[in-house]
Amino acid sequence: MPDTSKTLTDNQKLAADIREAMVILAKVIRKFGDAPWPLMERFQRELKALEDREALLDTLLDDNLDNASKRSN
Repeated sequence: MPDTSKTLTDNQKLAADIREAMVILAKVIRKFGDAPWPLMERFQRELKALEDREALLDTLLDDNLDNASKRSN
């Protein structure tokens, strides 16, 4: 994994780790069967939650910056 730790938030790092785990788990499922599938579903839920949180933070912070710049004009 490339060292982009300085530009990524903790949530983004965790999301990247979850994606990497999902790829590994996908290989395990292909090779050994569907027994660990519930874990894949859990990874999907966790990844979606992280992405939703990051999107919400980005939206709120962007809106806050827009409002601040309008007030200063």
